[in-house]
Amino acid sequence: MTELDTRVEVIPGEALLERLLDHVPAPAVVSVTCLPHHGPVQTVETAVRLAGAGYTVIPHLAARSVGSRRELAGHVRRLQDAGITDTFVIGGDAGRTAGPYTWSGALMEDLADLTGGTMRLGIAVYPEGHAGMPGDELLRTLWAKQELASWCVTQLCFSPEILAAFPDRLRRDGVTLPVWAGIPGPVRVSRLVKLAGTIGVGQSVGFLKRSAGGSNTGSVVRQLLSSTSYDPSPLLGAIDGAGYAGVHLYSFNDLAGLADSGLAGRTG
Repeated sequence: MTELDTRVEVIPGEALLERLLDHVPAPAVVSVTCLPHHGPVQTVETAVRLAGAGYTVIPHLAARSVGSRRELAGHVRRLQDAGITDTFVIGGDAGRTAGPYTWSGALMEDLADLTGGTMRLGIAVYPEGHAGMPGDELLRTLWAKQELASWCVTQLCFSPEILAAFPDRLRRDGVTLPVWAGIPGPVRVSRLVKLAGTIGVGQSVGFLKRSAGGSNTGSVVRQLLSSTSYDPSPLLGAIDGAGYAGVHLYSFNDLAGLADSGLAGRTG
């Protein structure tokens, strides 16, 4: 298998830096989420701290969680002062829009303006479509955003076939950005099933449940409630030679398990 560069996605939390140093040492590339209950302030603070410890950091900024352009400018100054050069821009799942940014494209425009275009911006792409957006509308937003973007990451997808075909599909649709394959680390299967239902990854949920149930391992239900960890090797095999720029590992902060798997061995 071709060895692809790897990024590790983490969630802001207690003792995160210490756990990273123990299991995924610097100068690994670490992507820091921006969840509604954390918000951009905690994401930026975490990113700055990790950068200070020698990590290459890519913070997420969720458009609907940013209260104003002035607030955004403050986040940008802190990130630039820490030497951070990439940001992953999403719309976010906040139920209420905190400020003027109703979608990620608007935030990208202001980020480009505030940084003079020096900040590299990443966007999300969707191998199985977007639950809240028809396919033609989703494609139009991707065309618009790629003018300001430098790379993209796939939404979590459990189907090797869909993931393997996705870069070629993007190219046919006119999206030419480098694509990073979003792949779960060896996390408990029950947690992945719960997450899949929350974010709406369609037919991949069925694939994940089927993959959990082998003839010698009991019922699917028992396995999903057990400590069985998801095996990402079929996904890694599927993306080999498929045209991906690298692997974006969703760690769900199971950093010890990720280290034991050896998946985070090469970062870039």
